[in-house]
Amino acid sequence: MIFQEFFFANFFKKIKESKVQKTFVNGVLMALTDMVPGISGSTIALVLGIYQKLLVAIKNIELKPLLKFDFKSFLKSFDFTFLIPLICGMIFSFLVFSRLFSFFLSHEFYRAFFLSFFLGIVLSCTYFLLKEIKIGFDNLFLILIGSIISFSISYFSVGEINLAFNFEIKLIIAGFIAIFAMLLPGISGSLILVMLGIYPIVINALSNISNIENLKILGFLAIGIFLGLFVFPKIILFFIKKYYFLVLSFLIGLMFGSIYALWPFWFYKKNIFASKTFLIPAKLKIPEVLSLELLLSVSFLILGFFIFFKIKQKLLIKS
Repeated sequence: MIFQEFFFANFFKKIKESKVQKTFVNGVLMALTDMVPGISGSTIALVLGIYQKLLVAIKNIELKPLLKFDFKSFLKSFDFTFLIPLICGMIFSFLVFSRLFSFFLSHEFYRAFFLSFFLGIVLSCTYFLLKEIKIGFDNLFLILIGSIISFSISYFSVGEINLAFNFEIKLIIAGFIAIFAMLLPGISGSLILVMLGIYPIVINALSNISNIENLKILGFLAIGIFLGLFVFPKIILFFIKKYYFLVLSFLIGLMFGSIYALWPFWFYKKNIFASKTFLIPAKLKIPEVLSLELLLSVSFLILGFFIFFKIKQKLLIKS
Protein backbone atom coordinates (compact mmCIF):
# COMPACT_ATOMS: atom_id res chain seq x y z
CA MET A 1 0.00 0.00 0.00
CA ILE A 2 2.85 2.36 0.93
CA PHE A 3 4.60 1.47 -2.35
CA GLN A 4 1.44 2.24 -4.35
CA GLU A 5 1.01 5.63 -2.65
CA PHE A 6 4.68 6.42 -3.26
CA PHE A 7 4.47 5.32 -6.90
CA PHE A 8 1.34 7.33 -7.74
CA ALA A 9 2.66 10.36 -5.85
CA ASN A 10 5.79 10.24 -8.03
CA PHE A 11 3.61 9.64 -11.09
CA PHE A 12 1.65 12.88 -10.62
CA LYS A 13 4.80 14.75 -9.59
CA LYS A 14 6.45 13.77 -12.89
CA ILE A 15 3.32 14.73 -14.81
CA LYS A 16 3.42 18.17 -13.22
CA GLU A 17 7.14 18.59 -13.91
CA SER A 18 6.67 17.63 -17.57
CA LYS A 19 4.85 20.88 -18.42
CA VAL A 20 1.62 18.95 -18.80
CA GLN A 21 -0.41 21.98 -19.86
CA LYS A 22 1.80 22.69 -22.88
CA THR A 23 1.77 19.02 -23.90
CA PHE A 24 -2.02 18.90 -23.47
CA VAL A 25 -2.42 21.95 -25.75
CA ASN A 26 -0.10 20.32 -28.31
CA GLY A 27 -2.43 17.30 -28.26
CA VAL A 28 -5.47 19.54 -28.79
CA LEU A 29 -3.80 21.20 -31.81
CA MET A 30 -2.70 17.86 -33.30
CA ALA A 31 -6.18 16.33 -33.04
CA LEU A 32 -7.88 19.46 -34.38
CA THR A 33 -5.68 19.46 -37.48
CA ASP A 34 -6.06 15.69 -37.89
CA MET A 35 -9.82 16.17 -38.18
CA VAL A 36 -9.22 18.51 -41.12
CA PRO A 37 -8.79 16.53 -44.36
CA GLY A 38 -5.49 17.64 -45.86
CA ILE A 39 -3.64 18.72 -42.72
CA SER A 40 -1.60 16.15 -40.82
CA GLY A 41 -1.33 16.22 -37.04
CA SER A 42 2.21 14.99 -37.58
CA THR A 43 2.96 18.14 -39.58
CA ILE A 44 1.94 20.16 -36.52
CA ALA A 45 4.04 17.85 -34.32
CA LEU A 46 6.98 18.50 -36.65
CA VAL A 47 6.42 22.25 -36.39
CA LEU A 48 6.08 22.04 -32.59
CA GLY A 49 9.34 20.09 -32.40
CA ILE A 50 7.83 16.92 -30.90
CA TYR A 51 7.54 14.66 -33.97
CA GLN A 52 10.61 12.46 -33.38
CA LYS A 53 9.80 12.33 -29.66
CA LEU A 54 6.28 11.14 -30.48
CA LEU A 55 7.44 8.35 -32.81
CA VAL A 56 10.10 7.16 -30.34
CA ALA A 57 7.59 7.19 -27.44
CA ILE A 58 5.09 5.09 -29.41
CA LYS A 59 7.82 2.75 -30.66
CA ASN A 60 9.07 2.11 -27.11
CA ILE A 61 5.70 1.07 -25.66
CA GLU A 62 5.89 -2.49 -24.28
CA LEU A 63 2.64 -4.39 -23.73
CA LYS A 64 4.05 -7.41 -21.88
CA PRO A 65 4.20 -5.63 -18.48
CA LEU A 66 0.62 -4.42 -18.98
CA LEU A 67 -0.59 -7.97 -19.60
CA LYS A 68 1.04 -8.94 -16.28
CA PHE A 69 -0.58 -5.93 -14.56
CA ASP A 70 2.89 -4.51 -13.94
CA PHE A 71 1.90 -0.87 -14.48
CA LYS A 72 5.20 0.50 -13.17
CA SER A 73 7.25 -1.37 -15.80
CA PHE A 74 4.69 -0.50 -18.48
CA LEU A 75 4.95 3.23 -17.79
CA LYS A 76 8.75 2.99 -17.60
CA SER A 77 8.88 1.53 -21.11
CA PHE A 78 7.97 4.86 -22.73
CA ASP A 79 7.88 8.58 -21.95
CA PHE A 80 4.51 8.57 -20.18
CA THR A 81 4.89 12.13 -18.87
CA PHE A 82 4.81 13.22 -22.51
CA LEU A 83 2.48 10.71 -24.18
CA ILE A 84 -0.37 10.58 -21.64
CA PRO A 85 -1.06 14.37 -21.52
CA LEU A 86 -0.73 14.47 -25.32
CA ILE A 87 -3.34 11.72 -25.75
CA CYS A 88 -5.66 13.41 -23.22
CA GLY A 89 -5.43 16.64 -25.23
CA MET A 90 -6.22 14.79 -28.44
CA ILE A 91 -9.25 13.03 -26.94
CA PHE A 92 -10.56 16.35 -25.59
CA SER A 93 -10.15 17.98 -29.01
CA PHE A 94 -11.87 15.12 -30.87
CA LEU A 95 -14.88 15.19 -28.54
CA VAL A 96 -15.30 18.99 -28.57
CA PHE A 97 -14.62 19.99 -32.19
CA SER A 98 -16.24 16.95 -33.84
CA ARG A 99 -19.67 18.46 -33.05
CA LEU A 100 -18.89 21.54 -35.13
CA PHE A 101 -17.55 19.43 -38.02
CA SER A 102 -20.58 17.14 -37.88
CA PHE A 103 -22.94 20.15 -38.13
CA PHE A 104 -21.30 21.42 -41.34
CA LEU A 105 -21.24 17.96 -42.93
CA SER A 106 -24.94 17.33 -42.27
CA HIS A 107 -26.16 20.47 -44.09
CA GLU A 108 -25.95 20.42 -47.87
CA PHE A 109 -25.60 24.22 -48.15
CA TYR A 110 -22.70 24.49 -45.67
CA ARG A 111 -21.07 21.24 -46.75
CA ALA A 112 -19.99 22.64 -50.15
CA PHE A 113 -18.18 25.53 -48.48
CA PHE A 114 -16.72 23.21 -45.82
CA LEU A 115 -15.24 20.91 -48.49
CA SER A 116 -14.09 23.87 -50.61
CA PHE A 117 -12.15 25.24 -47.65
CA PHE A 118 -10.45 21.87 -47.10
CA LEU A 119 -9.74 21.52 -50.82
CA GLY A 120 -7.93 24.86 -50.68
CA ILE A 121 -5.85 23.59 -47.75
CA VAL A 122 -4.96 20.38 -49.62
CA LEU A 123 -3.89 22.33 -52.73
CA SER A 124 -1.80 24.70 -50.60
CA CYS A 125 -0.18 21.82 -48.72
CA THR A 126 0.57 20.05 -52.01
CA TYR A 127 2.21 23.22 -53.35
CA PHE A 128 4.65 23.34 -50.44
CA LEU A 129 5.41 19.61 -50.66
CA LEU A 130 6.16 19.94 -54.39
CA LYS A 131 8.70 22.65 -53.60
CA GLU A 132 10.63 20.20 -51.41
CA ILE A 133 11.35 17.61 -54.10
CA LYS A 134 13.44 17.61 -57.26
CA ILE A 135 11.39 16.56 -60.25
CA GLY A 136 12.85 13.35 -61.68
CA PHE A 137 11.58 10.08 -63.10
CA ASP A 138 11.41 8.30 -59.71
CA ASN A 139 9.52 11.18 -58.12
CA LEU A 140 7.08 11.58 -61.03
CA PHE A 141 6.45 7.83 -61.11
CA LEU A 142 5.61 7.73 -57.39
CA ILE A 143 3.40 10.83 -57.71
CA LEU A 144 1.52 9.07 -60.52
CA ILE A 145 1.18 5.81 -58.55
CA GLY A 146 0.01 7.68 -55.45
CA SER A 147 -2.53 9.65 -57.50
CA ILE A 148 -3.94 6.51 -59.14
CA ILE A 149 -4.25 4.68 -55.81
CA SER A 150 -5.86 7.67 -54.08
CA PHE A 151 -8.28 8.41 -56.94
CA SER A 152 -9.27 4.73 -57.24
CA ILE A 153 -10.02 4.47 -53.52
CA SER A 154 -12.00 7.72 -53.61
CA TYR A 155 -13.91 6.85 -56.79
CA PHE A 156 -15.10 3.45 -55.56
CA SER A 157 -15.79 4.60 -51.97
CA VAL A 158 -17.58 7.94 -52.45
CA GLY A 159 -21.32 7.43 -52.10
CA GLU A 160 -20.96 4.02 -50.51
CA ILE A 161 -22.09 3.21 -46.99
CA ASN A 162 -22.42 -0.48 -46.35
CA LEU A 163 -23.47 -1.25 -42.79
CA ALA A 164 -23.08 -5.00 -43.09
CA PHE A 165 -20.21 -7.08 -41.69
CA ASN A 166 -17.78 -5.91 -44.37
CA PHE A 167 -18.37 -2.33 -43.17
CA GLU A 168 -16.88 -3.31 -39.80
CA ILE A 169 -13.87 -4.80 -41.59
CA LYS A 170 -13.63 -1.57 -43.59
CA LEU A 171 -13.54 0.43 -40.34
CA ILE A 172 -10.64 -1.66 -39.01
CA ILE A 173 -8.73 -1.26 -42.28
CA ALA A 174 -9.55 2.47 -42.31
CA GLY A 175 -8.18 2.87 -38.78
CA PHE A 176 -5.06 0.91 -39.71
CA ILE A 177 -4.36 3.07 -42.79
CA ALA A 178 -5.47 6.33 -41.16
CA ILE A 179 -3.01 6.03 -38.27
CA PHE A 180 -0.26 5.44 -40.83
CA ALA A 181 -1.24 8.71 -42.53
CA MET A 182 -1.54 10.51 -39.18
CA LEU A 183 2.03 9.53 -38.32
CA LEU A 184 3.35 10.89 -41.63
CA PRO A 185 3.91 14.64 -42.05
CA GLY A 186 2.04 15.82 -45.12
CA ILE A 187 -1.15 13.75 -45.25
CA SER A 188 -3.92 13.47 -42.68
CA GLY A 189 -5.77 10.44 -41.40
CA SER A 190 -9.01 12.31 -42.05
CA LEU A 191 -8.16 12.51 -45.74
CA ILE A 192 -7.92 8.70 -45.78
CA LEU A 193 -11.38 8.52 -44.17
CA VAL A 194 -12.71 10.95 -46.81
CA MET A 195 -11.21 8.80 -49.58
CA LEU A 196 -12.87 5.71 -48.06
CA GLY A 197 -16.22 7.51 -47.80
CA ILE A 198 -16.61 7.17 -44.01
CA TYR A 199 -15.41 10.57 -42.76
CA PRO A 200 -18.91 11.97 -41.93
CA ILE A 201 -19.83 8.77 -40.06
CA VAL A 202 -16.68 8.86 -37.91
CA ILE A 203 -17.04 12.59 -37.16
CA ASN A 204 -20.68 12.05 -36.16
CA ALA A 205 -19.69 9.10 -33.96
CA LEU A 206 -17.15 11.28 -32.15
CA SER A 207 -19.74 14.03 -31.67
CA ASN A 208 -22.26 11.63 -30.07
CA ILE A 209 -20.46 8.84 -28.20
CA SER A 210 -23.49 8.11 -26.00
CA ASN A 211 -25.05 6.20 -28.92
CA ILE A 212 -24.27 2.46 -28.87
CA GLU A 213 -23.91 2.27 -32.66
CA ASN A 214 -21.43 5.15 -32.59
CA LEU A 215 -19.39 3.43 -29.88
CA LYS A 216 -19.36 0.32 -32.07
CA ILE A 217 -18.03 2.37 -35.02
CA LEU A 218 -15.30 3.96 -32.89
CA GLY A 219 -14.45 0.57 -31.37
CA PHE A 220 -13.75 -1.07 -34.73
CA LEU A 221 -11.85 2.01 -35.89
CA ALA A 222 -9.79 1.90 -32.66
CA ILE A 223 -8.83 -1.73 -33.31
CA GLY A 224 -7.26 -0.71 -36.62
CA ILE A 225 -5.56 2.31 -35.04
CA PHE A 226 -4.19 0.17 -32.19
CA LEU A 227 -2.77 -2.40 -34.63
CA GLY A 228 -1.24 0.34 -36.77
CA LEU A 229 0.45 2.00 -33.79
CA PHE A 230 2.51 -1.12 -33.16
CA VAL A 231 3.42 -1.67 -36.80
CA PHE A 232 4.11 1.70 -38.43
CA PRO A 233 6.37 3.86 -36.18
CA LYS A 234 9.49 1.72 -36.79
CA ILE A 235 8.72 1.44 -40.53
CA ILE A 236 8.10 5.19 -40.86
CA LEU A 237 11.29 6.09 -39.00
CA PHE A 238 13.26 3.78 -41.32
CA PHE A 239 11.79 5.05 -44.61
CA ILE A 240 11.86 8.74 -43.66
CA LYS A 241 15.55 8.47 -42.78
CA LYS A 242 16.44 6.43 -45.89
CA TYR A 243 14.01 7.55 -48.62
CA TYR A 244 12.51 10.85 -47.44
CA PHE A 245 11.99 12.46 -50.88
CA LEU A 246 10.55 9.31 -52.44
CA VAL A 247 8.09 8.98 -49.55
CA LEU A 248 7.21 12.65 -50.01
CA SER A 249 6.55 12.10 -53.73
CA PHE A 250 4.15 9.26 -52.98
CA LEU A 251 2.33 11.43 -50.41
CA ILE A 252 1.96 14.21 -52.99
CA GLY A 253 0.36 11.71 -55.35
CA LEU A 254 -2.10 10.62 -52.65
CA MET A 255 -3.08 14.24 -52.08
CA PHE A 256 -3.57 14.91 -55.81
CA GLY A 257 -5.81 11.87 -56.13
CA SER A 258 -7.90 12.89 -53.13
CA ILE A 259 -9.21 15.98 -54.95
CA TYR A 260 -12.10 13.86 -56.29
CA ALA A 261 -13.21 12.99 -52.74
CA LEU A 262 -13.07 16.66 -51.71
CA TRP A 263 -15.04 17.91 -54.74
CA PRO A 264 -17.60 20.28 -53.16
CA PHE A 265 -20.55 19.87 -55.56
CA TRP A 266 -22.72 16.76 -55.46
CA PHE A 267 -26.26 15.54 -55.77
CA TYR A 268 -26.91 13.80 -52.46
CA LYS A 269 -29.00 10.93 -51.25
CA LYS A 270 -29.92 10.59 -47.59
CA ASN A 271 -29.09 7.66 -45.34
CA ILE A 272 -30.30 7.31 -41.74
CA PHE A 273 -27.92 5.52 -39.40
CA ALA A 274 -27.71 5.62 -35.59
CA SER A 275 -30.59 8.15 -35.51
CA LYS A 276 -28.59 10.51 -37.73
CA THR A 277 -29.30 11.55 -41.32
CA PHE A 278 -26.18 11.46 -43.50
CA LEU A 279 -25.71 13.16 -46.85
CA ILE A 280 -24.22 10.55 -49.17
CA PRO A 281 -22.69 11.77 -52.47
CA ALA A 282 -24.70 10.18 -55.29
CA LYS A 283 -23.58 12.02 -58.43
CA LEU A 284 -21.09 14.73 -59.34
CA LYS A 285 -22.66 18.13 -59.93
CA ILE A 286 -21.28 20.94 -62.08
CA PRO A 287 -22.48 24.25 -60.58
CA GLU A 288 -23.85 27.01 -62.74
CA VAL A 289 -21.35 29.67 -63.78
CA LEU A 290 -21.56 32.77 -61.54
CA SER A 291 -24.04 31.06 -59.23
CA LEU A 292 -23.91 32.06 -55.55
CA GLU A 293 -22.92 28.49 -54.62
CA LEU A 294 -19.93 28.53 -56.99
CA LEU A 295 -18.77 32.03 -56.03
CA LEU A 296 -18.91 31.29 -52.30
CA SER A 297 -17.21 27.90 -52.76
CA VAL A 298 -14.36 29.45 -54.76
CA SER A 299 -14.03 32.11 -52.07
CA PHE A 300 -13.73 29.45 -49.35
CA LEU A 301 -11.23 27.49 -51.48
CA ILE A 302 -9.06 30.60 -51.88
CA LEU A 303 -9.44 31.35 -48.16
CA GLY A 304 -8.32 27.83 -47.21
CA PHE A 305 -5.39 28.00 -49.63
CA PHE A 306 -4.07 31.33 -48.36
CA ILE A 307 -4.64 30.65 -44.65
CA PHE A 308 -2.47 27.54 -44.88
CA PHE A 309 -0.06 29.36 -47.23
CA LYS A 310 0.46 32.23 -44.76
CA ILE A 311 0.79 29.92 -41.76
CA LYS A 312 3.35 27.79 -43.59
CA GLN A 313 5.30 30.87 -44.72
CA LYS A 314 5.54 32.18 -41.16
CA LEU A 315 6.65 28.77 -39.90
CA LEU A 316 9.33 28.58 -42.61
CA ILE A 317 10.60 32.05 -41.65
CA LYS A 318 10.76 31.05 -37.97
CA SER A 319 12.61 27.83 -38.78
